[in-house]
Amino acid sequence: MTRRRFLARGGKAALGAGFAGSLLAGCGSGGGGRPGELTYWSGLEGAEQRGYFTRNIEEPFEAAYAGITLETNFQPAAELDRVVRTALMGREGPDIVPTPGLSYAQEYIDANMFKSLDEYAEEYGWEDKMLGWALDMGRREGSLYAIPYQLQTMLLYYNKTLFEENGWTPPKSRDELEGLAEEIMGRGIVPFAAGIGDEPPAVEWFPTVFWNHFSSPEALYQVLTAEIAFSDPIFVEAIDLFNDYVQRGWFGGSRERFFSNGFDSIHAARGNGEAAMNMEGSWFMATIGDFFGGAAGNDNEWDWVPLPPMRDGVPKELYGLGLGSTLSVKHNTQNADEAAAFLNYLVSDTERAAKWMADVPAAFNAPIPLGKKTYAMNAYGLAELFASCIFCRLKIFFSIVAFGVGV
Repeated sequence: MTRRRFLARGGKAALGAGFAGSLLAGCGSGGGGRPGELTYWSGLEGAEQRGYFTRNIEEPFEAAYAGITLETNFQPAAELDRVVRTALMGREGPDIVPTPGLSYAQEYIDANMFKSLDEYAEEYGWEDKMLGWALDMGRREGSLYAIPYQLQTMLLYYNKTLFEENGWTPPKSRDELEGLAEEIMGRGIVPFAAGIGDEPPAVEWFPTVFWNHFSSPEALYQVLTAEIAFSDPIFVEAIDLFNDYVQRGWFGGSRERFFSNGFDSIHAARGNGEAAMNMEGSWFMATIGDFFGGAAGNDNEWDWVPLPPMRDGVPKELYGLGLGSTLSVKHNTQNADEAAAFLNYLVSDTERAAKWMADVPAAFNAPIPLGKKTYAMNAYGLAELFASCIFCRLKIFFSIVAFGVGV
């Protein structure tokens, strides 16, 4: 789950008549406009990402579909879900509705706020254009209501300059990880920049890591299909190991700091060399440059590697995939055909979509099949999507359970 998804969760309120529309005045253009005037609210942050969307997605889409105008209203990412909820309760809001994930989308579906996309999926052949498991996760009781978007995975980021200065190499096993953490801590440096002070639910990232890389993907599959329980020693031992690392002060500098550190402070610490590494999702690639080099007032460089296995039998290179957002069409829109055309535009051209992924890491990672030819366009920018993608990470399964979809 991305940082902005956690922040959005903090403002989450139940869909109900009591959720007043006090934010509507600040929401910008709503949906329900004249046919051909398509509205979309986006949580993209920063002038660079927003400008890229306008130049490379919005304007080319309008050029390709004469008669359709796309009005994109950029909202603060941390407020987007709350603003959308308020608008839809008042039968307003955008034609194309984003959510921070499938469990959020389910609430709108249950409230009959999203339009079924079955006819468009058939018309445009989305089953051939998108990864089947991802598309199926947007279904509810047999009908498609949400297009899953933004593939994500957990990675090990590190301060490359700090590592080179000290002769360290990224760990490839649990023994190497623990030995490196002890040495780093002994030199007065925090091994892993970490903290959940801004949003306590962000602790979820770490069970994601330890249950995949210690318990194993196979064990996760078994527990989420009710073959075994979370009380099984393989899961208890994984959390015990995580707790041990926290107690040693490896995460954030001390147990107390782990629970109080904010996101900006932990990222700044890793950027300036006060911390050496951090375990975070691929979404961080979109903003990590803010904490390194001239933008952050230091001369440091960063890099990433896959998280190492923490037990024998776990794959040496493992990237668990999750889904960070969804796109749907408002139930009462007058622009359903236009909205479906835009959704199709996002997933219909693999080379175009791959270029977006490579140009702006973590922002446009659509769950579409990409072959070797497409992958070769930018191996670094797309590596997280291809290298040994063994298993879906925890949040996917929570969404699967919520949607009642078989694993």
